[in-house]
Amino acid sequence: MRYLFILLLFFVFGSSYAQYTSYHSEDKRALRDYEEARQLLKRAQFREAMEPMLDAVERDPDFIEVWLALGSASANLGWDSLSFEYFQKAIRIDPDYPKSKYAYHAIGQYFYEQAIYDSAELYLEHYIRTVPNDLVKEKSVKAIIKDCRFAQMAIANPFDYNIKELVAHANSFQLQYFPALSVDKQELYFTRRVGMNNYDDEDIYYCVYDSTEQAWSVPKSISDNINSEFNEGAASLSADGRTLVFTSCDGRRGFGSCDIYISEKKGDEWSRPKNIGEAINSPGWEAQPSLSADGRTILFVSNRRGGHGGKDIWISTKNKKGEWQPALNMGKRINSNGDEISPFIHANGETIYFSSNGHEGLGGLDIYMSEIEEDSLWQFPINLGYPLNDEHDQVSLYIASDSKSGVYTIEKQTKQGFLSKLYSFDLPDSFQVSNESAYLKGRVIDSESKKPLSAELQIFQLNNENYYSQLESDPINGSYTLVLTEGKEYGIYVTCDGYMFKDFSFTIEEMRSFDRNLLDIELDPIKVGVTSELGNIFFDHDSYELKKESMSELRVVWYFLKNNPKVQMEIAGHSDSQGSEAYNMELSTKRAETVHDFLISRGIRPQQLSFQGYGETQPKYTSENLEIQAKNRRIEFVVKKIME
Repeated sequence: MRYLFILLLFFVFGSSYAQYTSYHSEDKRALRDYEEARQLLKRAQFREAMEPMLDAVERDPDFIEVWLALGSASANLGWDSLSFEYFQKAIRIDPDYPKSKYAYHAIGQYFYEQAIYDSAELYLEHYIRTVPNDLVKEKSVKAIIKDCRFAQMAIANPFDYNIKELVAHANSFQLQYFPALSVDKQELYFTRRVGMNNYDDEDIYYCVYDSTEQAWSVPKSISDNINSEFNEGAASLSADGRTLVFTSCDGRRGFGSCDIYISEKKGDEWSRPKNIGEAINSPGWEAQPSLSADGRTILFVSNRRGGHGGKDIWISTKNKKGEWQPALNMGKRINSNGDEISPFIHANGETIYFSSNGHEGLGGLDIYMSEIEEDSLWQFPINLGYPLNDEHDQVSLYIASDSKSGVYTIEKQTKQGFLSKLYSFDLPDSFQVSNESAYLKGRVIDSESKKPLSAELQIFQLNNENYYSQLESDPINGSYTLVLTEGKEYGIYVTCDGYMFKDFSFTIEEMRSFDRNLLDIELDPIKVGVTSELGNIFFDHDSYELKKESMSELRVVWYFLKNNPKVQMEIAGHSDSQGSEAYNMELSTKRAETVHDFLISRGIRPQQLSFQGYGETQPKYTSENLEIQAKNRRIEFVVKKIME
């Protein structure tokens, strides 16, 4: 936009010169040189016009019109420092010359881009005073002045990010960017580009962290099924590392110039990418996707119609059938009249980070964060401050699931050329998410043969019955990864055709006490005598009335019975040894009956279910400890018969 303004500025000069019958010079030779240059400038021959203009000011150093034209021509040639020098000479000759107001704007813009914010503010404020009736220009310049003031405050109050270049071999190439970490931070994915032009090949690479060597492995191509002779980049993975979304341009069949594609991993093999579909892709430009931890929400960037600026962030979610819904713009709180790019959705699903040049910042693209509020609106974005943000473009960032660290890209122009490297940083408390996340990894296996199973894992929030997420274990090795957010209690339900379901309930605080890499879930084949404890059926003390937290569990039981109509089940109630045997028997029976009646009322055939109370006669734990004894209070689901 700066160059566009200066190009316009030149034509303002060019059209105005012809109207003047006199200039700030009486030297005839200088006037002839300037007239020669002016004809060249009309034809946009900026380089050719430089020599006669320089000859003119050599003969008459106070020829202000020529200095202004030199500044404009130099800017169009990309000679920013020379343009700055020429405009300054014009101002020194006559600070109040009407046409010098454009020089004040150009000098202020130059100081702003060089991060000399106090000087930029002074020159731009002077410019505003010269255009009191131009509301459009005044508004745009006031926005830059606001940035200058914000930048000075940010630099005076820096945050301790502890920024460090990633150790070998993470930065093996001249250009690597758009980093993404696996949930356990042991794998680093990024885009690698060969060459400096936009049409040069981009591919997705990854490294593995060696904790013994405290270094990243030599980068490898993610897969021959994904990387090709076309451009692939800006990848994002689901928390289990089995779903990949990325951008591909100019080659694969799509809806627009760049589209988003998806690939699934089974075992160690990535599938051939598929276009994610027209619910997300359009005839416009779509890129830079970010996938939520459970793989059911995607953020991406598009310049399609219906946005608020040049590039906007859009969002799409999957419905219960697993279909992506038509994308929606994220609204004016997030999207400005500038560009918003590189969105990243944190593992908690409630916090996003993105780059923008349309919100208050330090210049160029800065990184911002926003958290979702109780009314489901996103907060107004917060700038992540200095030194993570500076006058350069901060383009891509990834925050680990624990919200304490991250990786981002720093781009620099050096004598060796343009460099783009990956850096780690610690996230200050001010910018850590309100609700942290933790992960749990393991396998789903057959309890008898120990073979891996492709099972469905459903997660519900027990306090409000809300469906949280759903995923499947890997069909080749049975692996799964769960990511949960603190502050809630979750019910986890694991189901697989031909097997009894299993369920768990725990909080993120309890997850942190597990050996998170070794939690295997064993499912029992359906046969007579097999039992599944309904761990998420809840009653108040001394009551047989179901609590609302039980609804997600009962939903799973209902689906199991509907999908296995030949299986006859018994709902078995058990109690601890507190109180009399008669009371415990009655209470356990009534609780089993309550579950039975609820399922019958929801359409389960009566011949498929029975109930029985066992009181304290079948304890799972014999300890006298009251907390352990409480675990004997339970409802079990027992296979009694499999009908022909």
